[in-house]
Amino acid sequence: LKDFENAVQEGFDNIELMKRFSTVGMGPSQGKHSNMNALRILARLIGKEPQQVGTTTARPFFHPVPMSLLGGRGFTPERRTPLHARHDALGAQWMPAGVWQRPEYYQVAGKGRNDCIQEEVAAVRNGVGIIDVGTLGKLEVIGPQAAAFLERVYISRYANLKIGMTRYAVMCDESGVVIDDGVVGRLAEDHFYFTTTTSGAAAIYQELSRLNTMWQLDCGIVNHTGAFAAVNLAGPKSREVLTTLTDADLSAAAFPYLALREASVAGIPARLMRVGFVGEWGYEIHVPANQGAALWDALMQAGAGHGIRPFGVEAQRLLRLEKGHIIISQDTDGLTNPFDVGLDWALKMDKPFFVGQRSLRVIARQPRKQKLVGFVLDQDFTGTAPQECHLVIHQGEMAGRVTSIAFSAAVGRTIGMAFVAPELAEVGNPISIRLSDGSQVRATVVRTPFYDPENLKQKEAV
Repeated sequence: LKDFENAVQEGFDNIELMKRFSTVGMGPSQGKHSNMNALRILARLIGKEPQQVGTTTARPFFHPVPMSLLGGRGFTPERRTPLHARHDALGAQWMPAGVWQRPEYYQVAGKGRNDCIQEEVAAVRNGVGIIDVGTLGKLEVIGPQAAAFLERVYISRYANLKIGMTRYAVMCDESGVVIDDGVVGRLAEDHFYFTTTTSGAAAIYQELSRLNTMWQLDCGIVNHTGAFAAVNLAGPKSREVLTTLTDADLSAAAFPYLALREASVAGIPARLMRVGFVGEWGYEIHVPANQGAALWDALMQAGAGHGIRPFGVEAQRLLRLEKGHIIISQDTDGLTNPFDVGLDWALKMDKPFFVGQRSLRVIARQPRKQKLVGFVLDQDFTGTAPQECHLVIHQGEMAGRVTSIAFSAAVGRTIGMAFVAPELAEVGNPISIRLSDGSQVRATVVRTPFYDPENLKQKEAV
């Protein structure tokens, strides 16, 4: 009421002016609860009838919405990769991934969901598998200051990246929070090709464009997300399959781990990256979108004799969990910094500048609040397994949460990752995880990766 009285005394005695002076009606209800009372109070203060005061401008959705509109079809944005029809024909069970539709797993007649996923995992670990990764953001930065641009937006160093090689890339915001990751490859001195997460592709491109406009560096950014199809061919037999389709030298000496090559695959111009999110020898193959289906068909045909099998998102998540690789927004949240998830090795704090550097300098001096650790359930565990987001309990108090968990046939136990209080993060420490019914399950903190800790599966002696 004091605000209303002050408004009238200052000459803001029109309802629209009083609204702006006092901010009445600017809350979540947009005046639906307060406006009529405000009208009556103003009328009393200026000696008029309420109907003489008038009303403020109605804000959406003040006007009634016809039921016919509410009863109509919902239009949720949805994107599909060039391989969508191929997945459908193979029995893909679909799941949303951002605005994209991706195969969760491939249904096999007479088998349940979990059996299908475990068989897909086994195919990758023991033979060869193929997954559509065309949903990843695919960007290029070109120009004399392309390397300088990447030095500013990612926490690692890229000015010294050799032509024909790739490097893991982590992006933070101004507060030092991890917001995206991917792989940066150098095609030429002034030409880089890099990927982003599926869910972050559009936002990251928009942010990079904003930063480039602000910094005015001599480089340009191109979004190729929809222009390229991409697959990951992975497994011990992946090189045997790819060798039959390309004349590129795939030996470890000519095409080492983390290398990037431009070559022809099944007669299609392609960019090949020797990266390994799933922890096996593999190749990420990027081709023009209109050649994506032809590439898939050629790889499936070439791999038929090796038992090639398509695998979906759930198998990929289990495979990367076995390697201890994080997924942004699953194993991180809106407060996670690189120190929390063990990415401080990627930080190059001696660079002149990168986004988030100033905040990370402050964070580095502060005590850790949480740490992402790997854990395993007891060997003889047979009950209900915890789920993602179940709480870690210590001395009756919440001390963390599970971010990823699954049964691993390769490890022979249920494995997972969880944020825990720093005092619980030592290898060998027991932790308790509370289930939805209130009971608790015992687990033990272990080193990651759970599978192939020496990374021998992705490398070989030259």
